Amino acid sequence: MIRTAAALILTASATGVALLPPGSAVPALREAELCGTKITLPADTRVTRATRIAADAAVAGLPGYRPSRTFCRVEGVIETEIGFELWLPEGPAWNRRFLGAGVGGQAGSIAVRDLARGVERGYAAASTDTGHKAADENWLLGSRERAVNYAERGNHLLAIRAKAITTAYYGARPRKAIFIGCSGGGRQAMTQLQRFPRDYDGIIAGAPGVNTPAMSARRLWEMIQHDRHKGLLDAAGWKRIADAAVAKCDPEDGLTDGLIEDPRQCRFTPAEMPDLSPAQVTLATRLYAPLHDENGKRIDPGILPGTPISPVAVPEPFTPGPKYLATVLFGQGIYRDANWEPRNFVIARDLPAIDKVMNLHADDPRIDPFVKRGGKLILYHGWADALVAAVPTIDYYQTLEQRFGRAGVRGFARLFLMPGMDHCRGGGVPDRFGGAGGLDGEGISRAAGDDLLTAMEQWLDGGPPPAQVRTAQFKDGKPVRTRPACAFPSRVRYVGGPVEHAESYTCASGGRK
Repeated sequence: MIRTAAALILTASATGVALLPPGSAVPALREAELCGTKITLPADTRVTRATRIAADAAVAGLPGYRPSRTFCRVEGVIETEIGFELWLPEGPAWNRRFLGAGVGGQAGSIAVRDLARGVERGYAAASTDTGHKAADENWLLGSRERAVNYAERGNHLLAIRAKAITTAYYGARPRKAIFIGCSGGGRQAMTQLQRFPRDYDGIIAGAPGVNTPAMSARRLWEMIQHDRHKGLLDAAGWKRIADAAVAKCDPEDGLTDGLIEDPRQCRFTPAEMPDLSPAQVTLATRLYAPLHDENGKRIDPGILPGTPISPVAVPEPFTPGPKYLATVLFGQGIYRDANWEPRNFVIARDLPAIDKVMNLHADDPRIDPFVKRGGKLILYHGWADALVAAVPTIDYYQTLEQRFGRAGVRGFARLFLMPGMDHCRGGGVPDRFGGAGGLDGEGISRAAGDDLLTAMEQWLDGGPPPAQVRTAQFKDGKPVRTRPACAFPSRVRYVGGPVEHAESYTCASGGRK
């Protein structure tokens, strides 16, 4: 028996994309065999390899990972160059859910760690490189389609094609589909719900960079400032400034624990540090302040106190690609020049120009179609994130409140803010709670109170929305500190007991810890 994926691909259209216009025929077919199961695919999708991975076997690209169950690892290409992988647990182990996993930075790779986590939990899990490879440092100089594939189309096509293959492979459709990602993967997650509301039922978006063009302008501008003032403040100097802000504002929330509960309330300036020179104070004050373009237009709200700034000057390599996303976007995206001089960057000129190349905004609150079909959204962000500031994520959540009302938003969305946490993870604080990042991002347990993915599963199945999640800090594989993160706008309040234990805190509306 040959199962047909092409016939399962329904008409899908969205802003800028029309896969199968109304009345069009199902695409021509090609056959494929997935670990012993024969299916047919639309002609624009091909499987390059399908490998049966036995339980406890080594998995290429994931050193140290030994799966607890057998799965079929499908590698393929959509259209000409949108690479993807789809990991399919053996039939009885499938939980009837589909997991899409986003990729950060410039993409160009597969989120294999999140795919492994998906398989371990019974998901059919898929990810795409969005149409280029990380090894190609000039990827944006290729086909013009690469820009739109990176910005939105690659993950949309992945959702349509991978869910159809999943359905053909198992002979049943996924009951629910969830997308998870952080950083660039968080932006991809938000793009899915805003432009393609039927692709996923649940969205988990960490540090999403809802305004990636402005974020990239900030990053490139910072690098230029560091270049102009080389040696004025090194990494240790910037850390001293961040630590001074924490030292001042940490006690103001009622407990001295090395964390600022809400840095927006912290009134600290570098001028308060007597060991800084006037030139250092001027530079630090300028970099922490809101960014304005050359005409005085405000671009962002600035960097929060307690967040350490990285003194990286231009040019600088970016992981997974060899250049920072900002230099690629503006140099290759706008000027089509692999050797573009980033020091010629002009915010007022170049920031609007990138919008003509691709749409990297993920801040549209008009998500009514997603909400009406029962979609759920979980946002999370580290307060001390220096790459993707937390305030725009809060601002986006509040625009949802303006559109749907506070009570309305709480019917479909939650936002969690993690004090002291860096970009997606890190910061030497509790930073594991089942967000994006694979098995290494899981917390104390997979219970809903410890794991955002489980919380989303239960919410989609009619259970209660998450009011809090227990975050955990690990050392040598063991938890050494736990702390709750409360659904915004509630805040953590200390009620007594060891400060390293989550049980010593509760969630309250405003007030102190």
